Amino acid sequence: MSAPAAGLSRRALSWAIAAGVAIGVTYALSPLTVWFTLAMILLARWASNGLTGSERRWVLTALIAAIVLRVIAVAVLFVSADHAQVPFNVFFGDEEYYIRRSIWMRNLWLGLPLHTADLIYVFDETGLTSHLNVLALLQILVGPAPYGVHLVGIACYLTGSVLLYRTVRPALGRMPSLIGLTLVLYLPSLFAWSVSALKEPLFFLMTASSIVMVTEAVRRPGWIARLVVAGAVVALGAGLATLRQGGAVLSALGVTGGLVIAPLVRRPRLVLVAVMILPVAVGAALSRPDMQVTVYGAVQSAARQHWGHVATSGYVYRVLDPRFYPDRLDSSARVEIADMRFGEALRFIWRSLERYVTVPLPWDVQSRSALLYLPEQIIWYLLVALAPAGVVLAMRRNALVTSLLLAHAVVAALTVALTSGNVGTLVRHRGLALPYFLWLSAVAFCELVSRIRLAPATPWPVPPPYSREDGTVCR
Repeated sequence: MSAPAAGLSRRALSWAIAAGVAIGVTYALSPLTVWFTLAMILLARWASNGLTGSERRWVLTALIAAIVLRVIAVAVLFVSADHAQVPFNVFFGDEEYYIRRSIWMRNLWLGLPLHTADLIYVFDETGLTSHLNVLALLQILVGPAPYGVHLVGIACYLTGSVLLYRTVRPALGRMPSLIGLTLVLYLPSLFAWSVSALKEPLFFLMTASSIVMVTEAVRRPGWIARLVVAGAVVALGAGLATLRQGGAVLSALGVTGGLVIAPLVRRPRLVLVAVMILPVAVGAALSRPDMQVTVYGAVQSAARQHWGHVATSGYVYRVLDPRFYPDRLDSSARVEIADMRFGEALRFIWRSLERYVTVPLPWDVQSRSALLYLPEQIIWYLLVALAPAGVVLAMRRNALVTSLLLAHAVVAALTVALTSGNVGTLVRHRGLALPYFLWLSAVAFCELVSRIRLAPATPWPVPPPYSREDGTVCR
């Protein structure tokens, strides 16, 4: 072997040894960091698979920057903690409860000593979710990781985002999918809970997976493949039921709604018939006393949850009539909700939907954090304004994907709107619907930009070509 080749071989060997030592030290300090890095490399390769040119560069740049910024946020969380006073630091108060309880569950499974009070909390029904089991299992495998679990949340959220991007791109077009991906990755509120140890990132991943699987099940020929995918969707629904209360119902309503809306949109006559029949069917159903009791009970339950949020600390908003909010909030107000009248129930529903869109109002900022959130609130208003047009335009391009996104967004929005009463909680839970609204609003934004660019040449421009579900390009 020649001298230059031998020198090059020694340098390569030196670099390989140094890399191995670095990986070993990192794994000893934080095993989840190593696994997270490998997962993100695979995710970046998959996200850019099949893309070329500027689109590939944009997706890779946006995704890698999103990963780096989130890892920096976790590093800052670690550095800013005074570990002589607290065992670990958290972004949100609820995270401490999840992390501590998952560590107690880990210790119990491993047979390690556990304080009696901690043992009681392990089996406490309050806040019980399978997310705790996931965190505990991970920490059984790699050891206690109060900061590493944040990387798990990041991996879940980014994987769900890429899943939706890969599904939306062939259905709604390149530019809407790029804009939607960018917003999903960088909107501050979504960014905040994507780096958390809360259950939202895992819930988002599982819900996005169900949308992708349903889309593939409808597109794939052959009943065997469809049955396999349908079984996977059912399994995801069962997992969502253990992850969040009512999670399976929300998923089932989103999937069913999407599968019902899509064929109706493809046949305008069916839409007309449905519009004519729906009020009659609803009226007939509500004429039955048992159905009235069921619906009234559901509205009362939502009102009680809203009242519970209003009774919490922090900045709140009210949607019930004033008589349900005594000067001193106590258990007597809950009894009053049982006497809610029909008109009061209708006003409660309308105000809840209106406040879901408008809160926090820009001129009613009550804290520094609300002031920092103001730019995103303006973006939220724009997205809501664009959403109706986006739904119509997106339906022309791909009715199935659009219907699934719309159904999941509406179901999540209605659930959060009717039960929220705390501004911070509303902003956080609005993220359950926001990722699906983004893609639809992006379609309308692209169409608006296209019309503005073509306006001097022709007042009523022909819309850009789009691809139907059968692959034909139309206008």
